[in-house]
Amino acid sequence: MKRTHAWVAVVLMVLAPGCQKKSEQAANSGATEDSTQQEVSARPGMLAVPGDSLARGPWYWLGTVTPVERIVPPSPDTYTLEFLPDSTLRALLDCNRGSGNYHVSGKRIRIGPIAATRMMCPPGSLDAEFGKQLDAARAWFMQGDTLMMDLFADGGTMHFVR
Repeated sequence: MKRTHAWVAVVLMVLAPGCQKKSEQAANSGATEDSTQQEVSARPGMLAVPGDSLARGPWYWLGTVTPVERIVPPSPDTYTLEFLPDSTLRALLDCNRGSGNYHVSGKRIRIGPIAATRMMCPPGSLDAEFGKQLDAARAWFMQGDTLMMDLFADGGTMHFVR
């Protein structure tokens, strides 16, 4: 236990001066109000790319392409997402409704956990799969009017349209 504390102290001593130098560089760089605003908009929970805003929705799930299969919902209008400006997410998971938080930093995204109702959906429903995939989303990008979300560990790419 004492060794762990000693290593933590050593790591902190090594890292602390580097953090101070970055703070001093930022202060001396003549940062303008515009660059400060850009930095603020890139914080988690803030939309960093207004032109490709996630908040314009709802988004309808067209399907997911994984390395081994293509998953297509029987009805995209029963699998939807709405990214609200306060970092809250609303979701329709077939016959269930859910909500949770999301955090965006540049092109990175984290969704969840999502609290959802637990109605029994009809056979063939992809509600559980959709929820798992949302939890695994790690990056987002736009391709035309299509929102794409890459899943953890090359798990695939979810496709959404408005």
